[in-house]
Amino acid sequence: MGSTPKETVMQEGKLRLQRVRPASQGCRPQPGQPPVILIPPLMVRPYVYDLRPDHSMVGTLRAAGIDTFLVDFGVPDQDDEHIRLDDYVLDYVPRCVDEALKTSGAEQAYLVGYCMGGLFAVLHVATHRDDRIAGLVTIAAPIDFDEMGVLSIAGRLGVIAIDQLMDQLGNVPGELSSLGFKIMGGPRTVTKYVDLLLNLYDESYVRGFGSINTWVNDLIPYPKEAFKQLVKDFVSGNKLAAGDLQFDGKTADLHAIACPLLAFAGENDNIATPRSTKRIIDLIGSRDRRFHSVPGGHIGVVAGGRAPQMVWQPIVAWLKARGATGQGV
Repeated sequence: MGSTPKETVMQEGKLRLQRVRPASQGCRPQPGQPPVILIPPLMVRPYVYDLRPDHSMVGTLRAAGIDTFLVDFGVPDQDDEHIRLDDYVLDYVPRCVDEALKTSGAEQAYLVGYCMGGLFAVLHVATHRDDRIAGLVTIAAPIDFDEMGVLSIAGRLGVIAIDQLMDQLGNVPGELSSLGFKIMGGPRTVTKYVDLLLNLYDESYVRGFGSINTWVNDLIPYPKEAFKQLVKDFVSGNKLAAGDLQFDGKTADLHAIACPLLAFAGENDNIATPRSTKRIIDLIGSRDRRFHSVPGGHIGVVAGGRAPQMVWQPIVAWLKARGATGQGV
């Protein structure tokens, strides 16, 4: 996992930005070519984009000659309980954008993110009105939290006791997040092992099962204050869709987003439901906006067997049409 060659171009505390090395001299980025910045969700390690050598979103972008940077927020510990979503939106993501542009020599960049990573990409443009962002790609990124089914209900019920609960718990343990993923998976959590037994002859299937299973069981802690804010302002308050979300007095205005957008939703996603994800099309100001509902659940949409065909390659084609590819591609 995470085996695509990269080099660290910035490290400040736990925050790290890596640049993917070109696949060959013929695929080196052109001078000034807009890079792509991949933003991972909280509680998920960044290798979600680079699961294994033969099944890697990072590798797909690299093979297309796209100058690719990967954000790593690090693994939160007790010292990070105070970190809020404000820190990601006002500090961490902007720093990574600045460094990627400086390193690449480009004037603009594309932000690509899965789940909360996609939300961070959207929040960056909505909050900072950053015209250096040439376009946004979101994968299973919820926007309207009133449309998230059982999670919406749980958030409204839990908001009353969230402060007391989190002050006792501290950071949300990765094991607890993994359990939540499995519970939300419903019967599929059990039947997937039946499918594994039926496909033991298929090495590719077994390797895919192993990498995704490892990822789901390798989730990392969620900072305490950031989780409180997520429940209060996003899940319960739905402030982003309502236009009431602020970070240090700056309003995250979706209508202010004018850059092109490509959004994906998993047809069977019961976490970031298609209805929640698709709402971005109604709320942003951009005229160039596309939405694709593709096969898969919350994990399958970004890492499943059909992700290369249904998500990764369409992203490459979308970026290629806008000049984000290197020489000889």
